[in-house]
Amino acid sequence: MSNELENKALENTKKALEELSEYNSVFEELDSPFEASVSINTDNNTFIQNQILISEIKEKQEITNRLNSLNYNVGWLKSAIIMNDKNIIDKTINNILKHENSSITVIVSELNSLRNKIDEFENFHTDLLKNSLSLDEKTIMEQDFREKHKKLNDLHNKQKIILLNLSDIFVACENKTCYVTYAV
Repeated sequence: MSNELENKALENTKKALEELSEYNSVFEELDSPFEASVSINTDNNTFIQNQILISEIKEKQEITNRLNSLNYNVGWLKSAIIMNDKNIIDKTINNILKHENSSITVIVSELNSLRNKIDEFENFHTDLLKNSLSLDEKTIMEQDFREKHKKLNDLHNKQKIILLNLSDIFVACENKTCYVTYAV
């Protein structure tokens, strides 16, 4: 990947990361009105399980911050390569591969976990619709759920694409570091 393509890819990734802020509302909206129907139509244990699941999904909002950190590190690596600073290159590569909060591996794991939580949320919703609810309640819950589910899926897919783009840029930079290391 050429420097020009890398710069364009980093610029596009930064824009995509900024656009993720439009999904913040889905995390805030997870509780209502779905929660009211759940609390009325389920036992205490099921309601608590639902609240835990919603809380776990909300925690995944942190993935965007992790992607921002990874984006910063990939940009920093690119700059270090241009400056031919082996020390910064090594530290940045180490951060990208091993940082406890924003390494590629951690973000992949978090995205997989979010995918699992979204699937659990869908299963919970399906089970809830099997309860004795009125047609009106089911219709409202279904519409509310579908909207939230779509937003969560869209968010997950966009985060995954951003991670793949950052990984591609990282690999291209990593290949250049081999050249820089041997050229010195």
